[in-house]
Amino acid sequence: MASVKAGSNPYGIARTPDGHKLYITNSGASNVSVFDTRRGTITGSVKVGLYPHGVAVSPGGHHVYVADTGPDTGAGGSRSVSVIDTRTDKTTATWQVGPAPHALAAAPDGRTLYVTCADGLAVVDTGHGAVRHRLTGQARARGVAVHPDGRHVYVVDTGQDTLSVIDTRRHRVTARVRVGRTPWQVAVAPDGSRVYVTGANDDTVTVIDAANHRVVARVTVDHVPTGITATAHTVWVSANASSTVLAIDARTLKVVGRAPLGISSQPSGVVVA
Repeated sequence: MASVKAGSNPYGIARTPDGHKLYITNSGASNVSVFDTRRGTITGSVKVGLYPHGVAVSPGGHHVYVADTGPDTGAGGSRSVSVIDTRTDKTTATWQVGPAPHALAAAPDGRTLYVTCADGLAVVDTGHGAVRHRLTGQARARGVAVHPDGRHVYVVDTGQDTLSVIDTRRHRVTARVRVGRTPWQVAVAPDGSRVYVTGANDDTVTVIDAANHRVVARVTVDHVPTGITATAHTVWVSANASSTVLAIDARTLKVVGRAPLGISSQPSGVVVA
């Protein structure tokens, strides 16, 4: 339908609860573009930390959390999450969470933010911006998502080709599920019944029953699937190397639509506004 120019090397994308704004991290410019969905235009940009990747909006829609991934994981590398106020679209705080933060997800009550870092999963108190727990067994994690009931967090481990299921009350891994090769991102169905994981190195989406943590199906998609999001009826997947966005029917688990974006697009994230 249309193509809108954001910043340099856009990577992550997130929507406000009302769907009126999208926030896009531009890793090459170290800023975040603000997209007004009603106007269909970029209305401004917000300066954040170095090489931002993951982005998430608080459940109440008042804050945007940005993972300042930085150039490396060693001494002097980035350790921060930038916090943007959605009313002013300005950075109001910077939290130190761990080396090279990559992806993040907020709990349904908005009190906790889960951040994947080079040294593990950081559990951050959003009221104080302080790390309350750190799960070091998740040191090679990429994507992260929270179940709608807030009781479990799902973390993809790209090095082990697994999905970790974490109990949020005890901060313990309760299950590990074998998924596709080089899992990249994870999404949960709105009703909490299923979990979906993209396998970037074998072109699959693994479908998991959230009740028993068993694999229901593996859906073959286009080349190098990365981003994923789920609505009540459709699972949307961005295929990076194929420059396509695919629609999977959540009931039949069949690919029912495909939108080519152009050979140089290399999409890394997808949302439904």
